[in-house]
Amino acid sequence: MTEGQVVLISGGAKRIGRALAVHLAHQGFRVVVHYHTSEQEAKRLQTELESEGLSLKLVRGDLAASSDLHLLFNRTVEAFGQVDHLINNASFFPTQTIEETDLASFEQLMAVHHTAPFFLSQALYSHLLSRSAKGSVINLLDTKLSNPTASRPAYYCAKGALSAQTKALAVALGPVVRVNAISPGAVLSNGEDAYFRKMAEILPLRSTGSAQDICEAVSYLLGALFVTGVDLPVDGGQRLL
Repeated sequence: MTEGQVVLISGGAKRIGRALAVHLAHQGFRVVVHYHTSEQEAKRLQTELESEGLSLKLVRGDLAASSDLHLLFNRTVEAFGQVDHLINNASFFPTQTIEETDLASFEQLMAVHHTAPFFLSQALYSHLLSRSAKGSVINLLDTKLSNPTASRPAYYCAKGALSAQTKALAVALGPVVRVNAISPGAVLSNGEDAYFRKMAEILPLRSTGSAQDICEAVSYLLGALFVTGVDLPVDGGQRLL
């Protein structure tokens, strides 16, 4: 089923995005990795996969610049002649209290986590319609939306908007595009090792996860033809705490 299908991964040069690119390329997808500032990491990833005979192309663009989105998607189409799936993975999560958050930083968070996914999803929908084809969108959320902290309220607002977008576009883009989400929990440390040790002690499954857990969830949703509008938590039960 995956043979020849093309998936675009935003922010795919590092962390979970990189793991997804490697996983999906090995699953038989042709992968397009979007990056903005992580050029060296993106090129290393491309060299690694091409050395294995796998298909991966790169597209650069600033998701916070609305003028870049149309061009970014068109370049993705040009890479392999089509696009079938979109994974809205790109993210950044600055620690900014409500007092520290200004309009510029709030707007940038919303642009990357909400505006860009919306218009890239719209572009995929139009592209699939032109091909009389069907595809899917997967949005990467955050399990802590159910119990956010005060350390980054603008980030949680932006991810919350993407959560609402998942349901709205599942209706608006059906039946051409299935739109789903994954909410990762403690699967990849960002230097907060003490937090991860704590999670391993208190999560219902008594362990943290890995990027591979997200990869397996993505594989499921890419092939789940009767599933749309869902948010799949991959969090070891963290949402239950």
